[in-house]
Order: sequence, then structure tokens, then C-alpha cells
Amino acid sequence: MKKSVLLVAFALATVASSAQEFPAPSPKAKNYQMVGLTEMEVEYSRPGVKGRDIFGDLVPLDKLWRTGANRATKVSFSNDVMFAGTSVEAGTYAVFTIPMKDKIKVMLNSNANQGGTGNYDESLNVAAVEVPFMKSPIVVERMSFSFENIEDSKADFVFMWSDMMFSVPITVDTDAQVIVAMEDKMKEINGVYGFYEDAASYYLKNDRDTVKALEMAKKSVEVKEVFWNMHTLAKAYHANGDNKKAKETAMKSLEMSKEAEYEPYIKMNEKLISEL
Repeated sequence: MKKSVLLVAFALATVASSAQEFPAPSPKAKNYQMVGLTEMEVEYSRPGVKGRDIFGDLVPLDKLWRTGANRATKVSFSNDVMFAGTSVEAGTYAVFTIPMKDKIKVMLNSNANQGGTGNYDESLNVAAVEVPFMKSPIVVERMSFSFENIEDSKADFVFMWSDMMFSVPITVDTDAQVIVAMEDKMKEINGVYGFYEDAASYYLKNDRDTVKALEMAKKSVEVKEVFWNMHTLAKAYHANGDNKKAKETAMKSLEMSKEAEYEPYIKMNEKLISEL
């Protein structure tokens, strides 16, 4: 029994000592690019040519290829894009291709984590486009993916390996994304000055801290002046005994209320002014 235990321990120690890290034959790589407001990233392994004939031999023509080594290449988009004219939603996709003599079919598959072509399901393709498959200007030893010709609303998804290459145009609606971002920021700003006005009103209505009420009302107006937070500021000045500023502010709120044609605040401001 003791001998068996020693043999198992020796075997485990041998395995542990042999579990040394070595350079991967096809090292992993990532390429990240911001295009306008859209983040793009490709993750893949980089096989080498190593003196071999690649396309038509190692990589057969007219057959499905995982477009890399170890696992299928993955590409990610943080916003919706147009992939060679095909609409693709934000997300991560496996890249499969079918190399042909003068063109290549490039497919984005929603099953992003695939080891190869064994589990490939064509029905999960979100894009399948054909682009020219051409001679590259240089011979590339290690397979390469990159984003090139970057502009605010477009980029090219470029593959190079051995003496061949392809490029897929990607476009993004950066203008629309900027507008959405601006609108979101405006909502955020509106929420800020609305919050300060709500806080000031709470202090005033509940006879709490009038100094704090004035502080909150001023902060609201500093962000943006509208008739309703100006009216609250006037009441806060009044609650702190500064009737001169209260009247000046109420007069301005009255003027803004009339411009907005908002009758309730017209009456509220007229009443406050008469009291002052």
C-alpha cells in the first residue's frame, strides 16, 4: 500500500514538473480600434507560414475555414455596424470564411466561442458577404487581422497571411450615436437641476433649513434657468429675508412664465411679487 502511494506521488510530481510553459505555435493576439464612438476588437491566433503552401493546400479552397488556429477568430462591436452593407447588431461573433480563387466569403456567426468548424451552424450567421481575395503587397509570415483606413464613421477589416489578403468595409452611424449621447447628457443635466430644485422645494415646504434651500435653489439655476426653478429661488431668497433679490428673481420668473405661456406660474409669481 505504501509503495502504491509513493508511485502515485512520483507520477504527480513528474506531471507537475513537465507542465512548463512553452511558446505557442500560433500565439494569441488582439487588435482594438475605436471608430468614432464604436469600439471594435478582433481576437485570434496567429499561425505561421513556416515554408508551407497556404491557400489551396494547407487551407483548401471552396471549404469552410475557421480563419485562424486553435479557435475560431472573434470580432466584437460595441455598437451596431454595417458589415459590407449588411446590418450587424452590437455583439461578439465568430469569423468563418470560404476562400475561393478570386474572392472569399466572410461570415459572422453569433456562436462566438467555437473551436473550429465542427459545431458551425449556418443558420446562426448574421452576415455573409463576398469580397475580393487578392495578392497582398507583402508576404506576411504570421496571420494578421487589423482595422485600417480609420475615419469617424468607417474602417476596413483587413486580413493578411502568406501572400493573400482581403478587406471588408465596416461603417458606423457615428452622427446618430453622437446625437443619442448628447440627448442622454441633456437628460442627465436636466436630472441634476431638477434634483436640486426638488431638494430646495422640500426644505421650503417642510420648514427645514432655509439656508440649505437657498443653496440648492442656486445650484439648480446655475445648471439651467427655467421659470419653475427661478420661482423656487425667489421663494428661497424670501425665506432667508432677502426680499430685494426675491422680487428681482420673481420678476424674471414671471417674464419666463409668460414666454412659456404657463398660467399657473404666472399667477404664482404675481402673488409672490404682491406679497413682497
